[in-house]
Amino acid sequence: MSKPATGRRRLLWIKALVSLGLMAWLGVRMVQRDGVDLLLERLASMNVGWLALAVALHFLAVLAGVSRWRSLLDAAELRFGFPRLLRSFLVGRFVGAFTPSTTGLDGWRLYDVGRESGAMARSATVIVVEKLVGLIGMATVCAALIPFGGLDRMGPTAPLVAGAMAGAAMIGLLAMRRPAWLEALVARAPHAKVRSVGAKLVDALAASRLDGRRALGVVALGVVSHLALSSVFFATAQAIGVDASPLTLLVTGNAITLAVLLPVSVGGVGVREGVAVVLLAGVGVASTDAVLVALLGYLTGQVPALIGGALTLTGRRAEVPSPA
Repeated sequence: MSKPATGRRRLLWIKALVSLGLMAWLGVRMVQRDGVDLLLERLASMNVGWLALAVALHFLAVLAGVSRWRSLLDAAELRFGFPRLLRSFLVGRFVGAFTPSTTGLDGWRLYDVGRESGAMARSATVIVVEKLVGLIGMATVCAALIPFGGLDRMGPTAPLVAGAMAGAAMIGLLAMRRPAWLEALVARAPHAKVRSVGAKLVDALAASRLDGRRALGVVALGVVSHLALSSVFFATAQAIGVDASPLTLLVTGNAITLAVLLPVSVGGVGVREGVAVVLLAGVGVASTDAVLVALLGYLTGQVPALIGGALTLTGRRAEVPSPA
């Protein structure tokens, strides 16, 4: 077995141990503080309507993501219909259910469009630009939410954090509009690796042909996508009757969405639940309720992935020739 393969396997085991350790800690905390009865009570009294809204919010994020992807593909002169891209996105969600962060989703979409168009490099460029757009969207939502729901969680540093994120969003927008400006900044970076990654980003931005109107449009779609995902956890909290303000739940959902992007566990398992417990404990939410808020947010998000799995199976079946 090669060294890279051994390293990847070791990393996977470490992530699995992190997830198992976090879930074990959360399980013990739930039993010790709340008992099993509270969990059974919450499961028996869940509001299906709020869970349906959580699923709908996941689909809203999907639709915003597909619209953003299509706009960036158009800018790269890669023309695809919305239904075609929606199918690819859902299949990517299915693939991504088994990979860290958004690796599977991004990798599948890059391959799928590149294979069909014959322009693999341009497909990769679009994904790179889309990641920047996504970061700008996250920064914008964070900057908007932190001063309102974050002051009681982070104290007087919240406005500073919000200001830093807003500044990051502005820098990202400027980089999208003027890649040459970013190129000059990257050239001054002290480390060769930073310069190499930065040069690839500059090339991607220069090749994307983003005008001002399109750039603002895709950033707005990024904001919609991230806000929808953050709102999922408000819906799941309402489904089990959590007594916390909407802004507190939105800030918690935002923190969960950001935390699961960190490649420290298997699919964010344990991390999202741990973040929910830590943040919601400050407003008197029981550990069992906090874990359910996060876990239900994850489970409702698997509905698009399951549809993607069904599309994958039907696509493979269609490719099998019928017997003569």
